[in-house]
Amino acid sequence: MATLADRILEAIRYSPLDDDVLAARLGVSSRQAVNQTARRLEREGLLRRRTGPGGKIVNERLVPDAGGHGGASAVPPPEPVRPFLSEDEVKEAARRWLISQGFTVTVALGHEHGIDIDARHPDGRRWIIEAKGEVASDQQQGNYFLGALDELLQRMDDLNATYALALPSNRRHRSLVRRLPALAKRRLGLVLIWVGAGA
Repeated sequence: MATLADRILEAIRYSPLDDDVLAARLGVSSRQAVNQTARRLEREGLLRRRTGPGGKIVNERLVPDAGGHGGASAVPPPEPVRPFLSEDEVKEAARRWLISQGFTVTVALGHEHGIDIDARHPDGRRWIIEAKGEVASDQQQGNYFLGALDELLQRMDDLNATYALALPSNRRHRSLVRRLPALAKRRLGLVLIWVGAGA
């Protein structure tokens, strides 16, 4: 089984990530564990920690100098790679949109239990939203999607609420939604919030 250090190095192979994103993407409940492991990897010369956009410290993978000079350089991506959207990033994008629509929003981040997003409007409207992030495997993405539907169904106890899924706008999610029978979507009153990579 891969160690946390191995998983961090794999996650930042082609793009630098901060500790919060790494913890969410790797499913690690303790951001501190990611921070401590990344600092150790920096001391070992396997990654570099630097200030990224927004002032957050990001972790960038390094490779040994091929010329044998004892140095290291950042790993160049073979092509531009769009990073996967984590579940928390999807929740944050949906939260921002709901606030712009006048809702007061409660979000369960990380591994918090309960409704992912519970949004209430002064006019009495309520939205209950289940969010999912992206993963590399199509099969796992399908399982997460079905899990999100199941969790949303279990929360359907408010006759007046709007029930929605917040999902990354990618080929796999759009295919899964298209495959849902139209009658099922209509009966559930299911609303979809699509989140793009730049959200």
